[in-house]
Amino acid sequence: MDTLKILFWTFLFIIVYTYVGYGILLYVIIKIRRFFKIGKTVEVDHSYEPEVTLFIAAYNEKDYVDAKMENTLSLDYPKDKLNIVWVTDGSDDGTPDLLKDFPNTTVHHLDERNGKIGAMNRGMDFVKTPIVIFSDANTNLGKESIRRIVNLFSNPTVGCVSGEKRIIEKESDVASGAGEGIYWKYESTLKKWDAELYSVVGAAGELFAIRTELYRHVEKDTLLDDFIISLRVAQDGYTIQYDPEAYAIETASANVKEELKRKIRISAGGIQSIVRLTVVTQYF
Repeated sequence: MDTLKILFWTFLFIIVYTYVGYGILLYVIIKIRRFFKIGKTVEVDHSYEPEVTLFIAAYNEKDYVDAKMENTLSLDYPKDKLNIVWVTDGSDDGTPDLLKDFPNTTVHHLDERNGKIGAMNRGMDFVKTPIVIFSDANTNLGKESIRRIVNLFSNPTVGCVSGEKRIIEKESDVASGAGEGIYWKYESTLKKWDAELYSVVGAAGELFAIRTELYRHVEKDTLLDDFIISLRVAQDGYTIQYDPEAYAIETASANVKEELKRKIRISAGGIQSIVRLTVVTQYF
């Protein structure tokens, strides 16, 4: 019985620490560092304005093309320095044809569908700019998002920058997205503190960027490509920074069933990432 009690309290502690304890501990550490003026913020050059690529891997996204491109072309960044790359492998709904009408846009298409990771690995061979920014077709970005992300790359210690995911809840989304907005606000606060302490752990796939030279092809069976890509940048000795004012907006999951599937995939992907990254670290 004593063994069962120990296991119970141990597992309970792990759960509480994961959801609440880590945040409290991080808050205390940040407050102490601020009080004693330990550490420093990442210095950025606001005049830094390199050529960048906005990279979108898409499959049958014709319903989002117009809104995505309208949003992209309205972003606050020099048009001659913003390259827009879509990789539409397997799309058969007319998505590639719709994109041909937009300026500064390159479409790389294959009839064969190899999944998002296959599209990313293939498409990255076409990226020639020093910074690549990943975004989803069904998300819109805040007007200053690209500029704010790029500013952080002016510091040579930064290898990856994560934006913030913001959830818009329509009436029909209430059940599936219940608590999602609150969760992401809490997650955003933790990321800000992580970045202030040293480096964020992982990036949001809806909007994140890396130095192009740091991209390594991702294994096709990877469940969380954004998490793996960003943490491998950290393994290379760079920090992952975070700016909540660089944000991507999307709606909540269509229904509770879809939200459950997403949560299961994230949980399984987290376990897979821990194993995969640990093995790589030990190997090197």
